Amino acid sequence: MKNKRNLAKPNLVRASIKDYNTIQNLARFYVYDMSRYCGFISPDWACPSDGLFESFDFSSYFNEPKRFAFLVKIENEIAGFVLIKKIASQYKIGEFFIIAKFQSYGIAELVAHQIWRDFKGEWELSVIPENIPALKFWRKAIRNFTGDNFNEELIMINYDAYQPKRFVFSFSS
Repeated sequence: MKNKRNLAKPNLVRASIKDYNTIQNLARFYVYDMSRYCGFISPDWACPSDGLFESFDFSSYFNEPKRFAFLVKIENEIAGFVLIKKIASQYKIGEFFIIAKFQSYGIAELVAHQIWRDFKGEWELSVIPENIPALKFWRKAIRNFTGDNFNEELIMINYDAYQPKRFVFSFSS
């Protein structure tokens, strides 16, 4: 592994159905990481009795035409994944994950900016209030991409009884 100064630029690779298991396996680490922030919100985030975290089934990102899955690679090593969905005329980040080894190197922001350049249009993403590092990251990444031309609001949602609030960011790319 190269040191921080010599890390290669991240490469976004469109995932196919053959990558489904890889993304589902990575998602276990994503859920584990998220348990730091969501772990006390509901029992859904508790450590499973067998110690093996599970995630939602992401198969829809491989068989629905308005959903897109990407692996993030640094050289030939998997560094994370990004799941995008288009609802009406708006793109949304479904899930975004960079593995611990590659966090804090600016890779996530490079990946986000590349996604926004590749998928031009209206964007919306949401973050739970408890996930303070994600809030800081998305504010900075979006601000740097848009030149501070974005909206942020705290809204109530109806799909999570345990945490009905989300910070929602909207902007154009």
